[in-house]
Amino acid sequence: MGATPVIRNWIASLLPGANPAFAGSVLLREARFVVVDTELTSLERRTNRMLSIGAIAMHGPSIRLGEQFYRIINPGEEFPAESILIHGLRPADIAAGDPPAAVVRDFHEFAKDSVLVGHFVGIDIDALRKELQEPFSNPFLDTARAFRWLRLHDEQVRGLDEVGEQLSLAALAQRYGIEAGEAHHALGDAFTTAQLWQKLLLELEAAGITTLRQALKIARG
Repeated sequence: MGATPVIRNWIASLLPGANPAFAGSVLLREARFVVVDTELTSLERRTNRMLSIGAIAMHGPSIRLGEQFYRIINPGEEFPAESILIHGLRPADIAAGDPPAAVVRDFHEFAKDSVLVGHFVGIDIDALRKELQEPFSNPFLDTARAFRWLRLHDEQVRGLDEVGEQLSLAALAQRYGIEAGEAHHALGDAFTTAQLWQKLLLELEAAGITTLRQALKIARG
C-alpha cells in the first residue's frame, strides 16, 4: 500500500530544495517570517482548543504592518468561561467565531513560503497541527530559545538558571524596551513578539547567526 497524500507531502517537504524559501542558505535578513500567537482554552496540549490566532509578517527585520492575520475561533464545544475572560473574549465573540479548520487553512495560506516565529512557538504549532490534521512544512523558530542561546553565548553567563526567569514575553519586552500591547490578545502578542524578533535578529547577526540553517540549529521550536 502506498503512502497517503499527507505522508507524501510531508516527505516532499523534507527534501532538499523542495521549497527555495526554506533553503538552509537563506539569509535571515532576506527571509519572510510570519510571527504567530494563539490563544487557547488551556495549556493542556492534549485537550486544549484554539480561541483566536493572530499573526504579522516580516521581511527580515522589517515588520510589515499591512500584512496581518487575526481571527476568532469557535471550537464548537463547551469549556470553562474563565478561559474566555482571560483573553478578553465574550461568549458572544466565540459564538460568532469561525470554524477552526477553516481558520487554520486560511492561516496556512497566509503563512505560505514563510518561516514561522513565536514565543514558545511549539505550543502554537501543536495547536495548529491539531486543527489542520496534517504536518506544517514551514520551519519554525522560537524567540525564547533564541534569547536563551544569545545569553548563554555571552561569556558572562554560565547556566540556564541565570536566565530561566527572564523568558516570558512580558519580561523580554521590558528588557528590550518594547511597549507591549494588550496581554493575552493574539494579535497584540504577535506584534510584541515581532518587535522582540526584530531585536534578536540584530543580536544573532552580530553573533554570527546569519542563515536559516544556523538559526534552526539554535532556536528551532
